Amino acid sequence: MLWFSRRETIHVVCRVSGEPQQRRISELFTTPSNLIKSNEAIILVNSNSTQLLPDRLPILALHNIVIFPLLAISITARQPEDIKLLLNCQQKNELIAIANQQRAGILPLTYDNIYPVGTACRISQAKLNSASQLEAVLEGVCRVSFLRLLNSGKQPQALIAGFQESGQTSDSTTQMLMESALSLLKACCAAGQPLPESATSLLDRINNPGHLADLIIIYLQPGFTIQQQALSLTNPKERLKLVHQLLYEKQKRLSQGEKPGHPEAARWPGQSGSQNLRNQNENEELVELKQKITALELDEQILKTVIKELDRLERMNPAAPDYHNILHYVEYISELPWQEKSRENLDLNKAEKILNKDHFGLDKIKERILEHLAVRQLNKDMKGPIICLVGPPGVGKTSLGKSIARAMGRKFIRLSLGGVHDEAEIRGHRRTYLGAMPGKIIQEIKRAESRNPVFMLDEIDKLGHDFRGDPASALLEVMDPEQNDTFTDHYLNLPFDLSQVLFIATANQSDPIPAPLLDRMEIISLPGYSEEEKKNIAWRYLIDRQRENHGLKNEKIAFTDEALDDIIDHYTRESGVRNLEKMIGKIMRKCARDKVAGKTIPKSITSRALENLLGPTRHHKELAAVCSQIGIVTGLAWTPTGGDILFIEAALMESEKGKNLTLTGSLGEVMKESAQTALSYLRSRSPHYGIEGDFFDKHLIHIHIPSGSIPKDGPSAGLAIFLTLLSLAGGRIADHKIAVTGEISLSGRVLPVGGIKEKVLAARRAGISNIILPRENLKNLEDLPTAARETMNFYGIETIDEAVPLAIPSLDSTRKKTIVKQPPSIKYEDATSVTSPSIINP
Repeated sequence: MLWFSRRETIHVVCRVSGEPQQRRISELFTTPSNLIKSNEAIILVNSNSTQLLPDRLPILALHNIVIFPLLAISITARQPEDIKLLLNCQQKNELIAIANQQRAGILPLTYDNIYPVGTACRISQAKLNSASQLEAVLEGVCRVSFLRLLNSGKQPQALIAGFQESGQTSDSTTQMLMESALSLLKACCAAGQPLPESATSLLDRINNPGHLADLIIIYLQPGFTIQQQALSLTNPKERLKLVHQLLYEKQKRLSQGEKPGHPEAARWPGQSGSQNLRNQNENEELVELKQKITALELDEQILKTVIKELDRLERMNPAAPDYHNILHYVEYISELPWQEKSRENLDLNKAEKILNKDHFGLDKIKERILEHLAVRQLNKDMKGPIICLVGPPGVGKTSLGKSIARAMGRKFIRLSLGGVHDEAEIRGHRRTYLGAMPGKIIQEIKRAESRNPVFMLDEIDKLGHDFRGDPASALLEVMDPEQNDTFTDHYLNLPFDLSQVLFIATANQSDPIPAPLLDRMEIISLPGYSEEEKKNIAWRYLIDRQRENHGLKNEKIAFTDEALDDIIDHYTRESGVRNLEKMIGKIMRKCARDKVAGKTIPKSITSRALENLLGPTRHHKELAAVCSQIGIVTGLAWTPTGGDILFIEAALMESEKGKNLTLTGSLGEVMKESAQTALSYLRSRSPHYGIEGDFFDKHLIHIHIPSGSIPKDGPSAGLAIFLTLLSLAGGRIADHKIAVTGEISLSGRVLPVGGIKEKVLAARRAGISNIILPRENLKNLEDLPTAARETMNFYGIETIDEAVPLAIPSLDSTRKKTIVKQPPSIKYEDATSVTSPSIINP
């Protein structure tokens, strides 16, 4: 911040023959050489403070910054010795001499390397910022001449002398120069270089020629050499002549079309601005920065661009607004890990042990990581894969990323993309904007200090987009192995290699992810855990972790098998284990309270104790129907928390005019269409199943699927709805011990559906061991736990008619049915595929 002191007249007290007398400054400097004698002491007085000007002052050397008397300037000191000097002078209310070096960076400071005229300054403010740098405000008091340097102590001092400066305007020549300068100044303002209102009013009131000349010099900002020349001109008339010449040249350039407001011009006093302290070591810092950039082994074109910015920095006035922006830009580039890598762990056995120790199951992703490590052993330059883990909440996608990083010996970065709407969050802001910064990708890479981390893009399916841009489109370059080796952030505007980064995205569903982005990723599905898997995870990880988290590490608290079953079935409803861990944590909190209260802690948590510990059950477990009935068939459904069984019910009533089918149970449009398709196919096949031709004209059929408050949709209930209608219309009982899933067509084909693992495990939890499913879904049985494959029967069918005798045994059919009976074990041909189960055709 630059501003002017409002002092119109500076008074001094001079000690002459021991008697203090008050005089104007113009009356004091009367020595023949225009210099105060070095053995005299002057006291500068204003309305607020009194300041002694001794014959010697501590000296601080700047580079390319001129501080004029009555000018206040904000600086930032970085070097410890400069910070100590400034703080010491402020605490003692002492002045400090500011000199400019002729050649920066030369130490120690010598008299031959400084300009002979400088400024005595008062330190009005000084405070340390968060970066341990000192922000100080220096107020120029008067010009001083440096007689010689005194090496006393660690900080050099200068023997100084003050200059006489007349404030009289009685000289006609001086008066004429002042009027001419003001006239030229107003002409420059009219040509497009305006002054702030505060400065205009100040200039109208000034009658001191020296002050006027200094103010106009600050306005023009002609360059360091001319500024130093103006500071050295102690005669106001000579300064006015210099100012007059500069204003004339400025007006001429403006009239010829020069654009006002040059970006490197300093700001007028009263406007916001900042300047760095250019002390004797600042040029060395730029040299060190250039050496650091050169040592990064950057690409030739990148290095050329950065060196160009550094050269521009060296030529710029530190008071220019763009100076700090460019400095921050170059420093940011120097801190990026252009070549730094984490040393990878390519030991497959060690990596496998870490993955198995941290997570139970998840065999596909573990196998994929081990394959990647194996390839890395053979090809060190292989680009990092782009993996997307898709699965329900709580199955361990995020924690798996940390485990993968640990297994590979890499650093881990996590970036949550949920709710991100602004493209600049990914690619950064262009440097033309105020407050511009790099995007999150580059920021996190810089924070990791490695160019080959494991980078997790969490919740990629929850990206948004609005008028600020489409972040998903910005990720296309990041997630493409063929392009991300030249990823260009808007702020850097330089290519950065991301090809060595292992990107792992996570999503609950793949449908919301844009197709171009989805196509660039290798999708690995993480289905929900079975009951057995949840119990294994609880025994191996959750119970011990929660016991330790609640201060019960030394207590032996066990859970019975029945207790865990009840927690899973009646207190949680999820595919993962997040809520299961919360329930275990709740039990541990009650045990911790009992321990603190001096009560006995149970050594075993049983099913009977759950109601006291967790309260009433929260969920009802759907069980298979007790007996078979007409018009009720058990269907299977996939849910975000796993799978569930559905009881599809149908009832007959008298027909209403123009209506023969009613659907209830919060059904979606796709499910309604499936029901209409089932009815149409049944009507077309009525004679085949012995149903009267006008049956559907005389009756209204009402189909209801319980849990009416829960929305349901999808085509996989089509086969179950058809069997329900057939059971109702034919008056035949449907087998309650069999569950059905599959999409149907009007031609009678049974089409494949998704979520087979979750649906089968839901049937098993409900006590159903016989499943009818599309033949093309038999391959999905490989994902089932061994216990489920060994204890359940699966019937693979291709047409609707094949399912009829299986679900409604009383209806005869000559069609063959395909029964899939799982053998005790299945041989694995390789790491990713399983041989198909044996097919038995009776």
